[in-house]
Amino acid sequence: MTFSVASLKDRRFAGWLLFVSLAIHAPIGLAATYYSKAENSDFDNYYNIATRPGRPYVDFPVEFPLATAQTFRSLAPLSGDREQFGVNLVIISFVANLAIAGALAWAWGIEAAACYAFVMIPLLDLFLQRSDLWSTALATAAVAAWRRERRAVAAIGFGVGAAFKLWPIAFLPLLLVPSKAGRRAVPIVVAIATGMAILGAWLWVAGPRGLYQVLTFRGAQGWEIESTVGAVWMLIDRSSMRVETGAWRIGTTSGPISILLFVLGTIPCMWMIWRGARTGHLGEGWSGGISALLVTSALLSPQYACWLTPASGVAWAEGDKRSAVLTGFAVFLTNLEWKSFGPLLRGEASGIGLVLARNLLLAFIVFDVARRLARAPLLAEPAVSPVRA
Repeated sequence: MTFSVASLKDRRFAGWLLFVSLAIHAPIGLAATYYSKAENSDFDNYYNIATRPGRPYVDFPVEFPLATAQTFRSLAPLSGDREQFGVNLVIISFVANLAIAGALAWAWGIEAAACYAFVMIPLLDLFLQRSDLWSTALATAAVAAWRRERRAVAAIGFGVGAAFKLWPIAFLPLLLVPSKAGRRAVPIVVAIATGMAILGAWLWVAGPRGLYQVLTFRGAQGWEIESTVGAVWMLIDRSSMRVETGAWRIGTTSGPISILLFVLGTIPCMWMIWRGARTGHLGEGWSGGISALLVTSALLSPQYACWLTPASGVAWAEGDKRSAVLTGFAVFLTNLEWKSFGPLLRGEASGIGLVLARNLLLAFIVFDVARRLARAPLLAEPAVSPVRA
C-alpha cells in the first residue's frame, strides 16, 4: 500500500500528537489517583451504593443502571476501604480511556485516536473521577466493531454499554444500515437477545422501580442548574436552588417529564446516528445525536461531555473537520464551566454565561449536523471506506 507524501506527513503528525497527548494523560491519571482518596461527593456516593446493606433499587434508590451499580458493589469488598476503592475506580477509568483510543485507532486509524486523546486533555481529570468512561469505552468499541463488520459483536456491545449508562442504545440503528456482507438479521437477533437478557436481569434484581429511578435520577423534582432549562432558570430566579439527589437543582419538574425529555432526545439522536452512517458521516451523526440527548436532558452534568469525545476523532478521520472542531470546543467549554462552578452557584455572570454558551453550542451542533446530514447523499454501496494501515 502506498501513501502520498502529504498523507505520510499527516500520519506522522498524528502519531506524534497521540504520543504527546497520552504522555499528558499519564500525570493527570496519577493526580486523579491521589485525589480519589480525598473526600469526593461522587466517589463517596459510589462507595455508599457499594457498601449499603440491602438490595439496590428495592431497599434504597440508585440512579445508575444495573451493571454500574453491581460493579460498585463487587469492587468494594475487593478494595477493602474507601481510599483503595477510589484508586481502583480511577485505574478502571484510565484503562477505559486507553481502550477508547485503541478502538478508534483500530477502526478509523491513528488520526482518530490522536484527535480523541487531544480533545480529552482538559476534562480528563473529571472523567477519571466519574464512571462515564466505562460506557463510553463499550460504546466506542461496539461502534468500531460495527465499522469492522463485526456486527454481532457490536450488537452485544451496545446492550452491555447500556447496562452501564443508557445512552449507548442510541447506536442500535447502526444495525439497520446495509452490510457489506448482506446479513442484517443475525446482529438484530443478537441485539434483541442481549437486550432481553439485560432487561430481565435488571427487572429480576430491581423490578420496574429500578428503571424509573435511573430515568428520573431517583425521582428528582428539579432541573439541574447546568441543563438547558436550568441554566435559563438561573437567569430568572435563583430562589429555588437546592441540592437534590446529589446535584444542584432549580425550579420544578417531574419524573414523567424527565422520561419524556429522554424519549424526545433519543429520537433525533438515533436518526442522526443512522443517517450519519448511511451518508459516510458517522462522526457527525454521533456528535449531533448525543448533543441532542444532552440538550433535552433535565440533568447535564459536565462528565456527560465524555460521551462526545470519541465523535471528534471519528469526524476528524472521516474528513468532517468542522464537526470535529465544534465537538472539541464543546468539551473545552464544558471544562471551563465546570472549573467555574463556584461562580455559577453564586449566580455570577461569568459562571452562568459559560453554561449558557456551552448549551447554545450544543444546540447549534444539533441544528448544524441535522441540516448537513439531511442534505448529504446516501452512500452508493454499503461498504465502508478502508482503514489506513
